[in-house]
Amino acid sequence: MMLLHPLTLNEEMIHSTLYHYLAGSLMDRTSILGDTIDYMKELLERIKKLQEEIEVGSDKSHNLLGIFKDLSPNEVLVRNSPKFEVERRDADTRIEICCSPKPGLLLSTISTLDAVGMEIQQCVVSCFNDFGMQASCSEDLEQRALMGSEEIKQALFRNAGYGGRCL
Repeated sequence: MMLLHPLTLNEEMIHSTLYHYLAGSLMDRTSILGDTIDYMKELLERIKKLQEEIEVGSDKSHNLLGIFKDLSPNEVLVRNSPKFEVERRDADTRIEICCSPKPGLLLSTISTLDAVGMEIQQCVVSCFNDFGMQASCSEDLEQRALMGSEEIKQALFRNAGYGGRCL
């Protein structure tokens, strides 16, 4: 007859923690997948409406208005207004960028940050509708004294292909 050894308290705690982590990760993935499916359904519905409008044979200007009628004014404003923020804090520098997407923009932005002495510690990037980046960066104290947050902001603005000065 074989006896099973019960899990020790420490093993039970590790097992429980691992189970909760995996369950949470699964829920996160499920949530993301569900949101993606809902968004795809919405896009397919919009495509269907546009195809119906084209088939009806309405005039060209009416078709263009139909494309933009579902967009809220704030959504159009967000997509057209570039945003570049650089906030220096005690321990790090927070950078937030939102602008129109361009091929190679992520790589050139990282190169620009490197050129101005920033080292990315944490970063979230989105290239879905617009290019969006939120980063927490560290930098050498000597470099921090040489270049202000406004100069970093202007370097990122120029890197993204915008001429002139960022307000």
